[in-house]
Amino acid sequence: MESYPVIKGYYLVIGGGKVGTDFLRYARKNKFPFVLVIDKDESAPASREAKVLKTENELANLLKNNALLALHEDKPELFRVEEKNRRKNEGKSEIENKERDNDSEAYFYKMDMHNIPSLFNLGVPEYIIPAVPCHAVAYMLADFLKFLDKELSTDNFQEEKSPVKELFIRTEDSQLRSFFEDIAAAFPEDVIAGRYPEQGMLFFSYAREGEICPDGCPGPRDHCPTFERKKPETITEYTGKLVDKLPGWVFESYQMKPGIGGLKGEELKQNLLEITKFVKKVKETNDGDKDKDKSRNEDDGGNKAEKIKERAFFIATTCTCHGVLNLFMLPDQIDNISRRISF
Repeated sequence: MESYPVIKGYYLVIGGGKVGTDFLRYARKNKFPFVLVIDKDESAPASREAKVLKTENELANLLKNNALLALHEDKPELFRVEEKNRRKNEGKSEIENKERDNDSEAYFYKMDMHNIPSLFNLGVPEYIIPAVPCHAVAYMLADFLKFLDKELSTDNFQEEKSPVKELFIRTEDSQLRSFFEDIAAAFPEDVIAGRYPEQGMLFFSYAREGEICPDGCPGPRDHCPTFERKKPETITEYTGKLVDKLPGWVFESYQMKPGIGGLKGEELKQNLLEITKFVKKVKETNDGDKDKDKSRNEDDGGNKAEKIKERAFFIATTCTCHGVLNLFMLPDQIDNISRRISF
């Protein structure tokens, strides 16, 4: 992951439906250099407004060429010569090349979002625009760790599974319920828009039930101009403070256009690197504790709360006014904590 280049001018849109297509049109109108929309449905609306890539080789070559552009960003004179020669070899005229330089390139590729880690292997986008009805970062994290685990494994027949799982909590599990409520208590009640311990999720918003924020709102820090509401701190700031109670990572969403947010690839890459190190450290500690655990009474409730905190962490995507948080835990430890948790 450390060696993956961040490709400047590359916008990855996850989802080719209404929101993804809306961003695609905006990007083309404003001449964003390179936009790639992925969707598992090959006939998604965005496929009708972009060049469709039909093969994995087409996609790989396209990303490699754009990565080359980013790589030579600090050596423009050298790159201009190389690029001119490449285009000459392709048989393109000066007029065609000039048109290419001034136009926005937009592509569509049929791909399930669970395959995004393999896409990052070819280069990390400068911006990622989630346009799907789920917490995209949470899925990307689990898929990325699964991908990395398989890449580093020497066992070619290793079953594909993520080293972490979302924390789902059954109603009767009082200890995990208490753990969840302790996390929720770190936020003011008036910004909690929904709490779902069964899915290990919290939703945040400065908007109240039934209120709809206008797409064009710039989201000022101190107050809400639409509903005349004070905002002592941003949702990003509130969530960032949670790391004092529990390890976690906040992925900040930036307004890309009215009503649509995006993640910075550089920040996402850094967070994924840190999460990978955290997971590795916890797994190594766990392996060292296995023999000790065998000699302990399984009902040693005094240490359960600490065990939860040692192996749990959170992932949140936030902006100034809204956010969503998922709790995760290393799954190979969960049975030792409680047999009543279901995944």
